[in-house]
Amino acid sequence: MAEERWLPLDYILTDGNHIRSLYVRSAAWQLYTTAEDGFALAVKAELYDRWLNAEWIEPGLFEDASPTDESVHVFSSRAGTMLSSLNFGPYPHNRQQAMDFIRSLRRSLERMGAIQLNDAIYIASFSLILATSFNESAPMSVARAAGRFLTGGVDVPLSNVPLVLQYAPYLTESDLNQILDMLQITKDEGTSGTLSAAGSEAAIGKPPTQRGTRQKGPFTLPGRPELERFFLEEIIDIVDNEEAYRRMGVGFPGGTVLHGPTGCGKTYAVERLTEYLNWPVFTIDSGNIGSKYIHETSRKVAEIFDKAAENAPSIIVIDEMEAFLSSRDSSMGSREIHMEEVAEFLRKIPEAPKKRVLLFGMTNLLDSMDKAILRRGRIDHIIEVGMPGKEEILSLLESMLKDKPTEDQLPLEQFSRDLLGRPISDISFMVQDAARRAVRAGKQAIGAEELQTAMNALPPPDGKKKRIGFGER
Repeated sequence: MAEERWLPLDYILTDGNHIRSLYVRSAAWQLYTTAEDGFALAVKAELYDRWLNAEWIEPGLFEDASPTDESVHVFSSRAGTMLSSLNFGPYPHNRQQAMDFIRSLRRSLERMGAIQLNDAIYIASFSLILATSFNESAPMSVARAAGRFLTGGVDVPLSNVPLVLQYAPYLTESDLNQILDMLQITKDEGTSGTLSAAGSEAAIGKPPTQRGTRQKGPFTLPGRPELERFFLEEIIDIVDNEEAYRRMGVGFPGGTVLHGPTGCGKTYAVERLTEYLNWPVFTIDSGNIGSKYIHETSRKVAEIFDKAAENAPSIIVIDEMEAFLSSRDSSMGSREIHMEEVAEFLRKIPEAPKKRVLLFGMTNLLDSMDKAILRRGRIDHIIEVGMPGKEEILSLLESMLKDKPTEDQLPLEQFSRDLLGRPISDISFMVQDAARRAVRAGKQAIGAEELQTAMNALPPPDGKKKRIGFGER
């Protein structure tokens, strides 16, 4: 591939970026990674002139480059700012990147009309999707192109909500409904999975196939042995042996709060448990209960708890619970509305286990929570989830790769060290990205090269490495 690149290794761009490797190429453009963890796009003069003439871009945004016989125009992005091929990535792996892409797609459609999305380029710095093909006989639909991009290359239309949520776990159902509205795409009928407040599916776990059908085999939570043990002993064993526990005066499991830094795996752990139990799941977040009107939010909270009770045994997941369960003394919004919200939760949370509703709350800011919510009798367990350590990451990698064809003797120990401080979503994305790269390279198995390239394409980890570990309070 080296002889086919237009920009040689270590080529220095005017902004100081060094070209590191060729990421993917097309006839009219090539996408490179840079030594500064960014990306660089090189386009041929014909395509660049077409963008200029259509007034999609302004002169001067690209630099002229002729390091080889090929004269090209080059634009580079800094680390963390997406510069992607819709077909080949790099793909978004967090909510902010996804929403920025959708806003850019909508802006591009409004500005340019119909766009050939089959081989398009996304430049986040311009908030634009730029077509590179103009004579396609069967153009890709907006729903399909957006679905593929948000799910990391899975060929699923955006309208198929359960599958999009399954392959884009960083999105919630509320996010996806907002995206569908922004792009004026209608949700497919008959694709509902789990339930939310309005009776539509929630964005947690795998859509259940048949109520009460349990996953085969024991429950496992690779990489989090202590959290796995907690789920097995304090939840799964109790719900599997309700009658025996009831004779001993032990009722249905009470509420559990998981707290820890962003990316530590709180959502990952709850998703694995909900997939295993395969019960209806109801989510509570600011997207589906938030309202500026007094009484409205508390009414929505009550509706979700009531709906979960009607479909028991079921699960309620309260995401970012500090957003509406912070201390009533420190509320920054309407004090009257906030006090009513907290009061409604105080009434409903103790009722949940009596109605066989399993309750999970997740927060990054435990200290800001209203202390009344966290008292025993409302919340039975407060579990701290730290960032995964090296052995936990190694276990995760082994679990995620076990059902995929891989080359022998992969240096997973080294990868687990290099991934320290990364959120679990990055680890999962890296494995999937490596699988896609192996397919594109025509290989029959994932090798160290694909894993290394996929890891290099991840954005730099945020800030300092956080405390590693797990504890119960």
